[in-house]
Amino acid sequence: MSTFKTLFKQTFIYGLATVLPRMLSFILVPLYTTKGVLSSVADYGKVSIIFSYFVIFNVVLAYGMETAFFRFFNKEDDKIKVIGTSTISLIATSLGFFVLALVFQNQIAHFIDIDVKYINLVIWILLLDALVIIPFAWLRATQQPTRYAVIKILNVVINLGLNVFL
Repeated sequence: MSTFKTLFKQTFIYGLATVLPRMLSFILVPLYTTKGVLSSVADYGKVSIIFSYFVIFNVVLAYGMETAFFRFFNKEDDKIKVIGTSTISLIATSLGFFVLALVFQNQIAHFIDIDVKYINLVIWILLLDALVIIPFAWLRATQQPTRYAVIKILNVVINLGLNVFL
C-alpha cells in the first residue's frame, strides 16, 4: 500500500506542477483583452500563434531526451555519465538552434508575420526551456516531487506576477 500511496502522491504533485503552467494562459486572457494590452482580437490571435510555435519547438528541441534520460538513468550504473551525456547533447543542439534562429530571425518574423522583437524573445525562451529539461528530469528521477513542484509553481507565480505588474 505504501508504494501505491507514494505513486499517487508523486503523480498528483507532478500533475499539478504540469497543469498549473498550462492554465496560466487562460488566466491571462482577461488581463490581455480587457485591460487594453492587446488592441484587437487579431493581436490575441498572434499571441496564440506564438504559443503554438512554442509547443511545436519545445517538442522538437527536447527530441525525446527526457524519456531517454529516464530509461538510461534507471538502467545504467554510471548515472553521472547519463546526466553528462544528455546534458551535453541538449546544450549542443539547443545552442545550434539558438544560433540558427537568431541568424534567420528576420526571415522567420516575415514568414509568420510576427514582429522581430517577439521572435527574439521566443528564441530565448525556447533555449531556456530546452536547457532545463535534464535538471527537471533529474529531480523526477531522484524522486524529489516537492522540489520539482515548488520550482515549477514558483515559475508560474513569478510569470503571473510580472504579467500583472508589467
